[in-house]
Amino acid sequence: MIKKYQSLVHQTIPLTHYMQWRIEELNENKINASVPLQPNINIHQTGFAGSIYAGAMATGWTLLKFWCDSHHYSIYLVAAEASISYHAPVTDNFECRAEIDTQSAQYQKLLERMQQNKSCAFAQKVEVICHQKKCAILTIQFIFKQE
Repeated sequence: MIKKYQSLVHQTIPLTHYMQWRIEELNENKINASVPLQPNINIHQTGFAGSIYAGAMATGWTLLKFWCDSHHYSIYLVAAEASISYHAPVTDNFECRAEIDTQSAQYQKLLERMQQNKSCAFAQKVEVICHQKKCAILTIQFIFKQE
C-alpha cells in the first residue's frame, strides 16, 4: 500500500522524486514521510525552504488522498491555499508528519458533506520535524470536490 502511494506521488508530483521524499508510515488518519537534507540543502547548509514546503504539501495531500480512497470517495483533492511558519532551521534529514483529528467539528463536517456528495473545505496541518524538534508547520486549506 505504501509503495502504491509512493509511486502515485512521485508520478504526479515529480519534484518529490528528486527530493527523495519517502513515505515511512501511512494509515487512514496518520502519515510520516522522510526527506534527506542533502538533495534539499541551501547555501546555508540547512533545508531549502521550497523543499520543506513541497515535502510538507506532498505529505498532507497524500494523507487526505489515502483517507478518501479508504472511504471510497471519488473526489478531486486540491490545495486552495497554504501558509508555512518556520520555527527553527532544518539542519539534517527531516520528517513531515500529519494526523487527521477525527474528533474535530471540521472532520464531522467533512464526513457529512462527503456522504451528501457535496464539496467541502478542510484545513490540514503538517509538522516538519528535525532531531525531534518542530522546525516548521504548513497549514493547507484543501478542497474536496466531487467528481
